[in-house]
Amino acid sequence: MSWVEEFFDDVYLDFMQYYRNEEVSKVEAAFVQRSLGVRAGARFLDVACGHGRHMAHMPRDSVVGIDIKLEYLRHAKRFGDVVQADVRLMPFRKGAFHGAYIMHSTFGMFGDEIDMEMLTWLSGVVKMGGRLLIDVANKDKVEGIYASLGEMWNFWLTAGPYRVLSTAYYNPITSKIRETRLIYKNGKYIGEKTLELRLYSLGELRLLLTNVGFVVESLYGDFNGEAYSKNSDRLIVVAVKAGGVSRGLRQAVEWVE
Repeated sequence: MSWVEEFFDDVYLDFMQYYRNEEVSKVEAAFVQRSLGVRAGARFLDVACGHGRHMAHMPRDSVVGIDIKLEYLRHAKRFGDVVQADVRLMPFRKGAFHGAYIMHSTFGMFGDEIDMEMLTWLSGVVKMGGRLLIDVANKDKVEGIYASLGEMWNFWLTAGPYRVLSTAYYNPITSKIRETRLIYKNGKYIGEKTLELRLYSLGELRLLLTNVGFVVESLYGDFNGEAYSKNSDRLIVVAVKAGGVSRGLRQAVEWVE
């Protein structure tokens, strides 16, 4: 079983109700709605939608959620159409969506190859002129912390009845961060979880998006709309679908096949 399958369980779902509560989710969803032009009568894709915390605050029937976790989709389907599927193999026709969004560092959880597969599929299902929003942790800020504190540091996360002690390790060669989280609820220890992320710089994201036909349009450092800087907590990229998959990527896919 991969860390992803172990990490996203009922405890994570309950924790997120507090850590990214309804108020926070509403702010994030409003930002996504403005950035992508989400509106009634158009269709947008929530990639790895989880329990639908952003779908809940979107115009009705404007968003389709896709996720592999059936337990989470049972919650998300209250807010719109959902599809259980692997994000690497999206079961949608070409140009099915006016836009899509990938939130909360989902991009980076699965490794370089799968991230590229995800973008390639999204390039197919997003219409020309449609927009893609990607929200990831800011690699520049993490590397600044690494430069100051070394390869390991500790911090607490507090959310409702939860207290989580996180020990983070960063490898600047692979651009991967690994967190071990000791989870307490109402003062009682309930378990340990591990989270792994591949972090991307703006330059790396721009290159990946260009290879699948997207052009970066806007950058933000937070969901309040503030400009991106190296000290921002987040790197939020909004890109426009301007062309098809690059010739080089097509050749690579043909070679693999």
